Amino acid sequence: MKKLISILTLIICIFCFPACKQGGENLSVYAPDGAPALALSYAMETVDGVDFNVVGAEVIKAKVTGESPVADVAIVPINVASLYLGSGDVYQALGVVTHGNFYFLSEGEETLTRENLSGAIGKTIGVVQLPNIPGLALKVALSELGISYKELINGETADSDKVNLLAIKPTEIGQLSCEYYLAPSPVADGKARDLGLNFFGSLHSLYEGNSFPQAMLVAKKSVISDNFGKVKSIVNALSYSGEFLKIENKTKIFSLINGNLENGLTPTYNQNNFTEKAIERANINFVSSPNCKSKVIEFLQRVKTVNFSAVNVFEEKFFYTGAF
Repeated sequence: MKKLISILTLIICIFCFPACKQGGENLSVYAPDGAPALALSYAMETVDGVDFNVVGAEVIKAKVTGESPVADVAIVPINVASLYLGSGDVYQALGVVTHGNFYFLSEGEETLTRENLSGAIGKTIGVVQLPNIPGLALKVALSELGISYKELINGETADSDKVNLLAIKPTEIGQLSCEYYLAPSPVADGKARDLGLNFFGSLHSLYEGNSFPQAMLVAKKSVISDNFGKVKSIVNALSYSGEFLKIENKTKIFSLINGNLENGLTPTYNQNNFTEKAIERANINFVSSPNCKSKVIEFLQRVKTVNFSAVNVFEEKFFYTGAF
């Protein structure tokens, strides 16, 4: 019965929020591969007049910066948005798309939670993207719980009275002397399967509400005003992407993402790791700017307490507050 209701809901969404057939050139939408691209799969299926581009995480910043940024609409990490777009002069935030998709892996038996994170004292956590939002979010959680931490740089040895953080690449998971690894799904899913590691908690579970704002949907102010219908279609598609991912054939979703993948880019999701659990672990849930604004500002202020220059606090005008 639940599946039937979901299917009917999806059909209603398709007819209630048709893609806008406005004139003019196609809009260019960019998103890094992984959870952000997964979130756009329903839009890829239903929204016309849009060119979707799935790119590497390391190049998404270049698509929204410079004198003439190529992205009309993009999903970007919250720290990138705050540092380069937060003035609201060119882009505005439409909402938060993902809320934490990093997970702890270990051979041990202790799950890391808010209640027992102190159990990691004296141990080493290998962190993928330590300088970016995942690493910053972990530092915030440790700091707010009164737990000291140390970054291991240039071969430094671990301290017995601190949680030791080591910046690693995904390929190094399981190859280093770390009691825990922190990595994004589905990379974590694949490593757990191939190396016999177990999931021992999530980064977002260390936060009240079981989430933190990780990636945001932004659009050029000129595009919002001149192509409102298309932008609305993208927003509405994102709002229903969670339902779409639950009921759509996985081969179809996989095909949609790969069909918009940047040439030469190895897709994050593949036939081996694209499971229902991996989709769930992507933690996709679109929350519009009016509803996420306060949480976003609060989170950035908390990040600044552990690294003042890592983020900026957004200007008020950065948040689009109109209705869709």
